[in-house]
Amino acid sequence: MLNDPFPRRITALPRAAAALAAMLLLTGAFVSCEGITDEDGNNGSGGSDGTHPNSAAMAKWTPDTDFDSCTKDFHDTYYVIGPDGKKYPTWHPPTATDPTTGKLCSFGHEHGRDPRGSALWDSLRDHYAHDTDGNGTVDTAERDASGVPFGYASEQLRAYNAANGIANANRDEDHVGYKIAWENGIVRTRTVNGQVQTFDLSCDALSVLHQETYSADSYSSNLHEVLYAIDCSRGADAARFGGKVIVSAMATFGNPGEFTVEQPRGTFTAVRYGTSQPLNSPTGGGERGRVIPTADGVYAAVLVPVGQTSDFATGLTETWYAGLALRRTDGTELVFVDPSYAVASPSRYFNVATLNGEARTVELCYIGISLSGELIDDPLRAALIVRQARGPECSGIAPNGPATPRVSRIPYDDPRSVFNGCRRRVTLGATRIANGGGSATWYSDPYGRATRVGSFTGGVKQYVGVVNNSTAGDIDRAAFGADLDPCLPGSNIHAPN
Repeated sequence: MLNDPFPRRITALPRAAAALAAMLLLTGAFVSCEGITDEDGNNGSGGSDGTHPNSAAMAKWTPDTDFDSCTKDFHDTYYVIGPDGKKYPTWHPPTATDPTTGKLCSFGHEHGRDPRGSALWDSLRDHYAHDTDGNGTVDTAERDASGVPFGYASEQLRAYNAANGIANANRDEDHVGYKIAWENGIVRTRTVNGQVQTFDLSCDALSVLHQETYSADSYSSNLHEVLYAIDCSRGADAARFGGKVIVSAMATFGNPGEFTVEQPRGTFTAVRYGTSQPLNSPTGGGERGRVIPTADGVYAAVLVPVGQTSDFATGLTETWYAGLALRRTDGTELVFVDPSYAVASPSRYFNVATLNGEARTVELCYIGISLSGELIDDPLRAALIVRQARGPECSGIAPNGPATPRVSRIPYDDPRSVFNGCRRRVTLGATRIANGGGSATWYSDPYGRATRVGSFTGGVKQYVGVVNNSTAGDIDRAAFGADLDPCLPGSNIHAPN
């Protein structure tokens, strides 16, 4: 069994909830011919393909012929209708029965937890629903066609750029990087000057981040799509500290053209590398950004002498820090949230000596360091190695360690590798809301700026509860997700994922 990559740093799920999550992933697959169907097989597309054009995010996935048995056509039946009336890809199980063949097949990637189990599911469908028939109300079929639209903010960025004559500024992200995490009834705490306060507040939260941990893109690109929904409405302190938001944006995670490295003693430095996509990505707002492991730190934690066990969690975990604000047209803050997203099993880490800086994590199982400090990957020279990877992460795929013949070594995208991006954690931070009265429905530009009541071309629909908790003070951060590994046995998940 693998070591817990997030020891004692999470709010653990109750065992019953974890078992339910696993059961849903195994038995709760839904199959759609035109939008998501419910578990009774009822289809609620809200309109025909002619009524609903594809967004740019649709139909981007192609199966890996070596590992994926589901077809592209079957995959593309999983979609929802967004607020703009377009079709967007959405959550699907990692394996499902293709109705055209009647056979179970695998997609080879996953999108985290099934959002239908979230207490925010109905709110999300209400928020993102489209009035297809234009009668001024959202009927049952239109609501049932709604859900969690992957790529909604980036689609509005395309529209916004086109309307404003901004060239070469679109940000299109691949399909497999969209990850959903949610938890209901998260108990919040508050500490002031080191003293734990008497506090009573619980929150339901769901987040979607496009977080790729399998390519060089995030070494330089700081702009990534986020959907962040939270409802803190229960408990005696909800009136002062609570509130509800559903926000979507192209959020910055640090600055373009650089990423962050954690140094000894908890300091952080920026590494300039590559060119951001798009070239005119906005600078960050002071958030820590994308903290990505580099070869020196990885080798120190993973390549260990006899008698020690590799610390993959410390060596490989990368954490992305956001600081997402919705600001009104006058620049004042309407909403601020600052979640962070950690991945303990990335399929790549940074090594400046490799092509595009991409060092494949699985290859750590087949290399070592000699007494003289030489890095060795030749199985014929393995006897010279004194430091190598030791632990369950590698023992199954490299029983002979660095002496494993090259022909027997598995590639980074093999489903047998545990380095597949599955182990993730989301940490909630602040939820500041300054909406003391008026509308709960707002529209911002794709970056969260120029937020106003009333839609406009390229405007992203936002829900902001009518509350003002901006002066209430901070509450403690709260984490969830490490107990919800979606890569169950038999799911055939592999990088890129």
